[in-house]
Amino acid sequence: MSPAPKGLYRLGGASFILSGVLFLSKHLLERVAGQPPSSGAEILAWVDAGRLPLSLANELGFFALMALIPALIALHRSLGDAAPVKAATACGVMAVTLPVLAMLVILQGRLVYPVRGLPVTTPAVAELIVAVLSGGLHLANLLFAAATFMLSLAARRSAYGAPVASLGFATAAFDIVGAYPYAIGASVAFVCQAFFGAWFVVLGLKLYQAEAPVPLLVAATRAA
Repeated sequence: MSPAPKGLYRLGGASFILSGVLFLSKHLLERVAGQPPSSGAEILAWVDAGRLPLSLANELGFFALMALIPALIALHRSLGDAAPVKAATACGVMAVTLPVLAMLVILQGRLVYPVRGLPVTTPAVAELIVAVLSGGLHLANLLFAAATFMLSLAARRSAYGAPVASLGFATAAFDIVGAYPYAIGASVAFVCQAFFGAWFVVLGLKLYQAEAPVPLLVAATRAA
């Protein structure tokens, strides 16, 4: 497979860094707003009290997702020689997760933005939105955990190296734990989310600095 142009890696790396920073900022704003309560009336009061951070988090979520599109293309290209099956599977799972997260951005937006002048003011509707939002985030976390684990396996034998792979394995574990925010509490949930964003930033830095990542075993053979 011919080396990818350096510009692709720079674009993908910058996109990963941007996505990671935006996700970190989004999670920080959601921590300011707090976790949603469990009853409709309390959810409506929670939205009113935290409308600004929730609105900003919703906007950041959209741009964080869009930045992942060129990032995943470049990541798959950079790992294609090192572990083609693992890279294709992991990037494919992450690509499938993007539409799920996009729908969750729409759902979260319905809590804070009125559509056609129809704000969410009914407790039952608010409960439905939060229930679907929570279930979707649970699924997305588990999908990202699987993809991150596969990417970390691929990264071990590539120019990304063992330290990046180790961070990926830890992030995958935190993704699983973070899939249950109602059970672990806000502080632990934020730690899990911080690992998620930091993993993207580290991947982006390595990808941005790469000339043409190749498997370490291949590089060693050429050097010999």
